Amino acid sequence: MSMIDSFLTRGFKASKCKTLLKLTIPRIKLLRNRKELSLKQMRRDIAKLLETGQEATARIRVEHIIREENMMAAQEIIELFCELIAVRLPIIEAQRECPLDLKEAISSVCFAAPRCADLPELMQVQMAFAAKYGKEFVGAATELMPNCGVNRQLIELLSVRAPSPEKKLKLLKEIAEEHELDWDPAPSESELFKSHEDLLNGPSQFVSGSTVPSPNEKNDEILQSVPAPGAEECSDSEDSFDQLEFPEVPNVSLRREPDAEVAPLQPSAPPPELPHATGTYINTDDNTLHGAKPESPKSLANPRESKQFVPFICPPSPSLSIPPVSLPSRENSQSLSPS
Repeated sequence: MSMIDSFLTRGFKASKCKTLLKLTIPRIKLLRNRKELSLKQMRRDIAKLLETGQEATARIRVEHIIREENMMAAQEIIELFCELIAVRLPIIEAQRECPLDLKEAISSVCFAAPRCADLPELMQVQMAFAAKYGKEFVGAATELMPNCGVNRQLIELLSVRAPSPEKKLKLLKEIAEEHELDWDPAPSESELFKSHEDLLNGPSQFVSGSTVPSPNEKNDEILQSVPAPGAEECSDSEDSFDQLEFPEVPNVSLRREPDAEVAPLQPSAPPPELPHATGTYINTDDNTLHGAKPESPKSLANPRESKQFVPFICPPSPSLSIPPVSLPSRENSQSLSPS
């Protein structure tokens, strides 16, 4: 093996992988013996249920038996693949790529590792092959990518799905024959094969749309059958208007005649005069000068604050006549002066 191959495969140890595979094989045999005993006990329990007429419970427990039998069959296939890989580990260690005759065995073991919790050694084997061939190889086998090479029978046995009604009915008949029961499978057969229309998938048969009216069509029919109240009210109002008699309006033209005289516009009356006051003080505040404004909270809180007085001087009205002031003449002033 060249230096590059040893550098790329330094994470893969053939001795460790062989030890893990050797531990997996006896564990599978031990689990098989335990499951065979538990399956025999479960078959006896189902036979008692069929004998006492508890067929509904028996149909449910049959699924667990089918699942355990599938796991046992899958573990048998895994056991064969583990023995094959353990024998050919020297070839795997010598070659850089996965051998074609071992691709199915290695891919199947990598696929079954996360699906078999009872075999923890398989996860370590999967990690060893991920170090050898890369995570892409292991990911393709785990996610069942195209050309992954996983065994088809192993995929069916480890798939999580409900067993078919035929398989459940067949197992019930086998258990009844094994324990020599006089059991009539007709009720269970009708229950297993009946159509369940209340499932999420909905009914399998649909009525054509032409026979069932849509909600819009139903609403249109209801609206057409019920008379409109607005039409009757309009007809009654029109009859009442016809019975009323209105006076005739004279035909008078609204245009102005050219000979008509236009009255001259009279001047409007002068505004009221304010009384003449000189040096008077008017008690005003900001509200009277600048328009009405809402009082501030401070003014409401302190009503006794001093108000501001603004002097207001109005000029004299021209209509008022001011009496002339007579000045004393010189003669009078001389006569008044002391001699």
